[in-house]
Amino acid sequence: MKLLAKIIFCTAAFSSIAFADDGFTPGEVKLNQQIQTQIKDLQAQQQQQLADLNTKLQAQIQKVQTDLQNQIQTANTQIQGQLKTMQDQINKNQQ
Repeated sequence: MKLLAKIIFCTAAFSSIAFADDGFTPGEVKLNQQIQTQIKDLQAQQQQQLADLNTKLQAQIQKVQTDLQNQIQTANTQIQGQLKTMQDQINKNQQ
């Protein structure tokens, strides 16, 4: 997240310089264009990293949900079996 914050800060800082070409020398204009390209590349990388992280997080969440559902189902089955055994014992003792 620190890298993300740095990228955003640099984007904001350089954007004010990079997108204002009036009154600059040709060398400065070229440098500004290079900065603009680098900013766009960083933004694209950032978007891809965020998309990748989001996909990974969604997969992890889905796995945890599936695991929890399976554990709950197993526990429910065990409890139902125990309750049936106890009910059978109660019925047997009442006879």
